[in-house]
Amino acid sequence: MKICIDARNIRANPSGLCRYALHIVRGMAELDKTNTYYILRDKRFQKRIVDNDNFIDIYDPLKDTGSVQNALFGAFVVNKYQLDVFHTLNQVVPFGLKAKRILTTVHDLMWFEAPTLSFESKAKARGANLLARTSFASSYRRANKVICISKTTEKIFQNWFPKQAHKTAVVSHHDVFFLDDNTRDHFDMEELNQELPERFIFSIGNSKPYKNVDGVFKAFSRIAAAYPKVKIVVVGRMDRKAVLQELAQQLGIAQQVHFVSQQVSDHDLKLLFKRAQFLAFPSFYEGYGIPLLEALSMGCPVLGSTVDIVKETTGGVATYVDPHDLEEMATRMRRLLEEPRFQAELRQQGLDYIDSLRSYNSVERTHRLYFE
Repeated sequence: MKICIDARNIRANPSGLCRYALHIVRGMAELDKTNTYYILRDKRFQKRIVDNDNFIDIYDPLKDTGSVQNALFGAFVVNKYQLDVFHTLNQVVPFGLKAKRILTTVHDLMWFEAPTLSFESKAKARGANLLARTSFASSYRRANKVICISKTTEKIFQNWFPKQAHKTAVVSHHDVFFLDDNTRDHFDMEELNQELPERFIFSIGNSKPYKNVDGVFKAFSRIAAAYPKVKIVVVGRMDRKAVLQELAQQLGIAQQVHFVSQQVSDHDLKLLFKRAQFLAFPSFYEGYGIPLLEALSMGCPVLGSTVDIVKETTGGVATYVDPHDLEEMATRMRRLLEEPRFQAELRQQGLDYIDSLRSYNSVERTHRLYFE
């Protein structure tokens, strides 16, 4: 069979979508040595991901999978391969695409429900909502199977698209992160090439409003004076760095906020989770939240939001706050900083939960859907 995986989310920047795409492609290479796989790649990142003879890279001249260009013209790139299966890892099935079986992965429906949480620009938010209501909705109708990455996402999808509800299958991201049997006991504690504060709260994902890093700053500012040696270490794309720096200045905590300016490797990310007092992750919206599992796997307590997907991803082993309630968030931060026993309980519960996910195999579950 000829199977095409749209993996243009594989970039130099290891975002959640990038990690998922790498996981699926590498996993399929280990699992399937027989069928022919065409891996659709972004032309800007021409580096082989796997060396299997049955894996062929196609470098797409168009923009990424979520673009209007891909929706309108993407079929011209792949139709010539006469595909049996086409799987887009990020929702858009190009118009006119021909394949015997089409699958799409739905991470979230934010562009339908709350596009302003993804874009601070109202114009961009309206454009994203329009794209979702046209291209995305059309993709769901044409797909044979809609893979939802969480039960929460599936429920939201079925509410929005009741006529497509029979197509859904849940394949979670339980194993799409850097779990390693040697990590806990034999982790090489090398340092980042910049100094880290001795005690810090870790915040990851500063590029989108839905991540609520602003809320982390505002909540911490209420207790910062009592903890002058505690800082917030922020990692993520730097497109909102100036906004966040200005906010920290206004809140009087600029000296207690540390931005990691370099691209963070998996190793450095492990180090940050390992050394943090806790991960502050009070998102307004998520499709899954891979950093939550990465934190738990490293024994890092999690301060998460009360939104359903955060609770689903963490299995109830984090401490949860209303992302809009800054006073509650500040109180929970104080408890995590002052109560080692509470911190230790969360740490152990998180490690136990991660152990319970070890048998989950998202690649095998996805592979089965190719052949239904």
